[in-house]
Amino acid sequence: MDGLVPPPRFGTTTFGAYTPIDPSQELARDRVAAFAATAGAPAGGSRFAFRWRRRGEGHGLYLDGGFGVGKTHLLAAAWHASPLPASMKRYLSFQELVYLLGVLGRDGAREAFAGVKLVCLDEFELDDPGNTLLIATFLREAFARGTSVITTSNTPPEAQGAGRFAAKDFQREIQAIADRFEVVTIDGPDHRAGVGRADWCPPAELAQAAEQVTGVVRAASYGELLRTLERYHPTRYRELLHHVDLLIVERMRPIADQNAALRFVHFIDKLYDLGTAFRASGLAPLNETFDPSYRDGAYLTKHHRCLSRLSELLDEPLAPRTG
Repeated sequence: MDGLVPPPRFGTTTFGAYTPIDPSQELARDRVAAFAATAGAPAGGSRFAFRWRRRGEGHGLYLDGGFGVGKTHLLAAAWHASPLPASMKRYLSFQELVYLLGVLGRDGAREAFAGVKLVCLDEFELDDPGNTLLIATFLREAFARGTSVITTSNTPPEAQGAGRFAAKDFQREIQAIADRFEVVTIDGPDHRAGVGRADWCPPAELAQAAEQVTGVVRAASYGELLRTLERYHPTRYRELLHHVDLLIVERMRPIADQNAALRFVHFIDKLYDLGTAFRASGLAPLNETFDPSYRDGAYLTKHHRCLSRLSELLDEPLAPRTG
């Protein structure tokens, strides 16, 4: 359970550093701040919160919105702003939580989260029956213990699972999850739009980047990267980037397989969260990274979020070499 804290990119994130560009973002910031201030406290606060707290139970806040509207920023700011001690709050991705629940089992998870009063859960996504049942059980027991949960998602709670598995067969579990969350919808454009890079780097720039950066540089071809991601569980992608200051990928091209694409999306999410510098060249345009056969399907928002983050990563300045 050690290390379940906001990643380096969001290591000092605050509500004050969040700049709303849509009225819904200002409302969301204020609602999340109020939630964080009272999570784990005695009954009080909003009428919604009191509905659960009068029974000594926790409650949930669900940040629903498109990519690039600042959901993860607000989630990390909530963790930092919460007056609870670090031992009583956890920050992790949905994928990491599902993995933990599978490893620990129901009794182990109950023990591991017994003293936790706030869980900040990024990128909530029910994409198969197994994790739906795991998460439904975890949340039911967590709320009963008095744990409050803030989560982010690109999908409204009632629509979870749609297009990914036979969600209608699990509607009771999905609805039970939805019923425990207050939904805060965040609108607005992608804050990264127009400020990142529109395409991959020219090959010559990769060598220049390797010479410029301070620290450990790792390089791989497109094929090597995808084969590596297939060998490791997504929860271990953080380990692959441990102590890496710059990752270089050569000759990126469209990813033909949806499963390979989802692994790549998760990897870029980890790389982005960790603040690892990234440069890559490509044999096709950046906006063709995901094949048309699946690009606009059930995981549309994941693909667009990945492209948005890639654009930002490719344009971020590198730490200059010193000494």
